[in-house]
Amino acid sequence: MKKIYTLLAATVVAGTSFAQTGFEGKSFIKETKNIHRSETSLKVAEDTTGWASSGNFFPDFAAGGSVSDYGYNGGGYVYGSNVDSLNVCAQGYENSNELNFDIEEVLALFTGKTVMGQGANITFEIYSMAANAAYTHDGTNWVPNSAEGPSSLLGSASLHVGAADTTWPALTSIPFSSPVSIMGTNFAIAMDASAFEASGDTIGLASDTDGEGNRYAFHKAGSVWAVTDDMFGGLNNNIALFAVVSNSNVGIESNDFLGGIQMSAFPNPAKENTTIAFNLNKSFNKVTIKVMDATGKNIATIEKGAMAQGEYTELVDLSNVAAGKYYYSVITNESRLTKKIMVIK
Repeated sequence: MKKIYTLLAATVVAGTSFAQTGFEGKSFIKETKNIHRSETSLKVAEDTTGWASSGNFFPDFAAGGSVSDYGYNGGGYVYGSNVDSLNVCAQGYENSNELNFDIEEVLALFTGKTVMGQGANITFEIYSMAANAAYTHDGTNWVPNSAEGPSSLLGSASLHVGAADTTWPALTSIPFSSPVSIMGTNFAIAMDASAFEASGDTIGLASDTDGEGNRYAFHKAGSVWAVTDDMFGGLNNNIALFAVVSNSNVGIESNDFLGGIQMSAFPNPAKENTTIAFNLNKSFNKVTIKVMDATGKNIATIEKGAMAQGEYTELVDLSNVAAGKYYYSVITNESRLTKKIMVIK
């Protein structure tokens, strides 16, 4: 594969002036689909940063309800692997309330892949964000370290390309061996498909509509992070990479809320039943409790109606479900919080 990114990295480091960024005209829309973030038919039924409108993390993905698959002229994907070996991209998130929390897994919405031979691994990384960590382009020159961008590596996990689910609209789970701690900072989720240069595999991630981004998508050229919007001469969207807040966070004994909700289940793991304890920090017009299996199939729905601020409990019967991983949600007319529960027999 061609190594255009090494030329770009050398150019920006040298501060050479040029009219175009080098990647203008490389992106094109292969396909656009409608999606609703509230739907429960997703393969992994989890609410996450970027997916759940909690008010704590921005930007929200696909706020307009449209998702695009961006191809790369010459071969491959803009957000994934491509013929020019621009194979590392990242999505930033603003931690607006400076919460301390752990990330236990990343969810990715893939649009396509090809597997050659035995296939290669994709690396997923969590970075803290820092000011002046990414390059921007002012229309004439690359401006070094002029925008907030990925900074310190906090943790990583891998996924074999064969395990990337491209069934629409499935989310693929990439768990971390130990939770990655975010200590009040903004953060970024990166996907590194550099191993595909040798394997010949391809992988593509979905994004939302151009113009919906906050210039919080990035590509890595060599060792340099740059704002995607500038690299491609105007491509400002969000990448379908989402962080799952750990079960240990925003529990019923926590000081923090997500979307006005705290929630825990006990016992967890559960055998015959579990009690979902939740705390609302304000009144809501409608509250619903749901339990789903790992495929998104609804197991139980409990309509609670309007509820005032306060702490509540709900006993859920699990005696008739098989052992495995399930999800429980408290859904209000404004937000939704979902966590995992294990059932053992």
